[in-house]
Amino acid sequence: MKRWMLAYSLTSAGLIAFVCLALWVFNGFKGLDISWHGMAALIVGSVLVSGLSIGLMAAVFWSNRGGHDEVAHDLKRHP
Repeated sequence: MKRWMLAYSLTSAGLIAFVCLALWVFNGFKGLDISWHGMAALIVGSVLVSGLSIGLMAAVFWSNRGGHDEVAHDLKRHP
């Protein structure tokens, strides 16, 4: 795995964790009126969606830097 990919993934995950922690510290999730099961589903869903988003963005950056998109770009320029 490329070093920048790991740094990007860890930074994104850390930022998401910081925002969730800040919400929990300042509000305690009291205004949501969600049961414990609903809160667990919300957290698991958020982690999975965030992981998928981070992975897809990393794949886009990796593809762009690796030159994998050049063939498609050249086909658009010279039909």
